[in-house]
Amino acid sequence: MAEQRLEQPDVGDDSVVTETTESSREPTEFEKRLRRDLARSREQLRIAQAEREAGVALAARERDEAIAAIRSESAARLIRAELKAQALKAGIVDLDGLRLGDMSSLSLDENGSVLGAEILIETLRQEKPYLFADARVGISTGTTGQTLRPPSPAAPSVLDARTLPRDAWQAERQRLLGGRH
Repeated sequence: MAEQRLEQPDVGDDSVVTETTESSREPTEFEKRLRRDLARSREQLRIAQAEREAGVALAARERDEAIAAIRSESAARLIRAELKAQALKAGIVDLDGLRLGDMSSLSLDENGSVLGAEILIETLRQEKPYLFADARVGISTGTTGQTLRPPSPAAPSVLDARTLPRDAWQAERQRLLGGRH
């Protein structure tokens, strides 16, 4: 009686199961077809694994890009918020004036503080002093260089010309016109 032994190949090996008998025989058509199907299945498996790995790599790249974009946007928002807070402390009147400064030199340190904000605010204070409250406290008189405080917001007195006597009306008219007719 002939002794038969089946050898199983490694998983990654393309060799097929062989039968050893006392006399070697030619594989049948069925065995040949099974071997072709096995080889085709292994090739399809390799292609599917390569596609999966490519998909995983693409997803990882997209994830990393999205995280980088979110971090960049959040850092920019944090810089704007910190800059606004420092500008308000410096006495800026209109926060829209911050757009006039060069914000490209600003960055965050590890504590979340804005580096370069003081320089930007000082540059704005020197180049555009009208943006800050201390520069707008007074009104220039022009030739003397003296600065006057604006009038206090007192309620104006209302005179009704229809109810004034004629001589009071003429006196008020003269005062307002300053001697001109």
